[in-house]
Amino acid sequence: MTSTMKPTNTYLRLLGSLDFSEVLEAFASILQELFSPQAYSVLIWDPDLETVSDKFFFGPQKSLLGSAVDEYALQLESDGLSGPSFGYFESAEELEAEKRVIFLRVEQGERLCAAIVLTGISCTAEEVAEKLSSVPVFLALSNAWEVREIKRENERLRSRYDDLEDQNSNLEDQTRKLIQDLTVKDALRFRTMERDKLLYEISALMRSSLEIQSVLQNTVNALGQRFDLNRCLILRPSSTTNQLYVYEYHDSSTEPVMSKFFSEQGQEFVRSVMSKTAPCDLGDQQLAERQGFDPQYMKSFGFLSALLVPLIMRDRTIGSIFLQDCKIPRPWSIDDLTFFGALADQLSVAVENADLHEEKKLQAVTDGLTGISNRRNFNEAFLKEFERARRYAEPLSLAVVDLDYLKKINDTYGHTAGDDAIKAVASVLSTSSRSIDVAARYGGEEFCLLFPNTLLEESVRIAERIRRLINEVELEGVGQISASIGVANFPLHASDPDELFERADEALYKAKQQGRNKVYVFDSANGS
Repeated sequence: MTSTMKPTNTYLRLLGSLDFSEVLEAFASILQELFSPQAYSVLIWDPDLETVSDKFFFGPQKSLLGSAVDEYALQLESDGLSGPSFGYFESAEELEAEKRVIFLRVEQGERLCAAIVLTGISCTAEEVAEKLSSVPVFLALSNAWEVREIKRENERLRSRYDDLEDQNSNLEDQTRKLIQDLTVKDALRFRTMERDKLLYEISALMRSSLEIQSVLQNTVNALGQRFDLNRCLILRPSSTTNQLYVYEYHDSSTEPVMSKFFSEQGQEFVRSVMSKTAPCDLGDQQLAERQGFDPQYMKSFGFLSALLVPLIMRDRTIGSIFLQDCKIPRPWSIDDLTFFGALADQLSVAVENADLHEEKKLQAVTDGLTGISNRRNFNEAFLKEFERARRYAEPLSLAVVDLDYLKKINDTYGHTAGDDAIKAVASVLSTSSRSIDVAARYGGEEFCLLFPNTLLEESVRIAERIRRLINEVELEGVGQISASIGVANFPLHASDPDELFERADEALYKAKQQGRNKVYVFDSANGS
């Protein structure tokens, strides 16, 4: 009989709060009410870092559960989503032999948010899982944990802004001592207040948005309008894709100039910009030319004054603010440089955080040696493409590629040569397959190539071309390399993803048997 959890006050508190401590306390109370364990622990899972971020212990004998929880945390971090949802854990030496340790994963679909470890209860692991199946533990814990993480990030950004406010306050104090004329002093104070307000607005924008593109575009819009500039741009080369991002504001009297940066002259200009670590006044033509900027290219913008302010992070230029005035020659004061410097500091932090986030996402789906998709990413794509092919009755072909004689290469020429051979195969796969295909390193010298919505004949033709291109690769000291390829097709050879992979792998084995450096198609008639 299925056990359900009655909507007690504790249960309602679990649903009605986003405070992490309250949700955790309510959940602990539910576990106590349901099972009366002698000791139990809740492990919180961080999905971004794929690690256990927090461990909480409860019960009169909670001190005895420490080593079991530590070992289970290591097991969670090792298994990820591949481990069992619930079961028994037998490595708790401090506990009596008859007291079983039960673990249960709190997950929804393929998402894991927490795990539970209990001991000293009369229920089995299956009964624990059944009793908790009606309790929205995943929703309550994951929502409360995300709210807590957002609050932590907001506190960090707020602290950063407070530091900048202190810097601006000190600068204002120094400026007041230098200015004797009361009228000039009042005007400067008003302008400083306006700029502080703008700095605060941009800082608030950074805190409220996780999209760096939106932050940078709104920043150039605000700067252009507040400083009465004809144009304001931010140039940001990507640290992972070598792509240049340009964010532009221009008023109604001027033309956009974004396309200029993608010409040959524009690329040379961007390279010069990225070599600067201090602001550059480009309105002074002689000074700009001495700093390596092409005067003819500068004239094409039509500005009378311009200022470049680099975005610096850890002594490295990661972008630049480009201010342009096409109406009047504008002298850039120390006050201007100070304001733009403070703004550049904030933008640098935001850009670096965005780059780190993108790099983390990329590392999670790519193979470290070859740069193409890794096994985990391929498996996810494989299941999605297979489901799509089955739903819409489309063909799907799979090629399993294996580098020939890798052991011989390693033994004869060293593992560096073996790595070069593996990277060469990956390069051919990534550059010679179609944009819709999915190429991945599956492990060791084995690769996979998925052909969505592709008939068997077309996939064999592509596989044969790839085999030929691999065989044309000549590594220094090693010579030519080769690869064997097995091909199978849905629905001709298989009815599910596992079967399709097995058929392609069997075809690869036949290609190896027949002398290697061949493409072999699974033979349904012979079962091989």
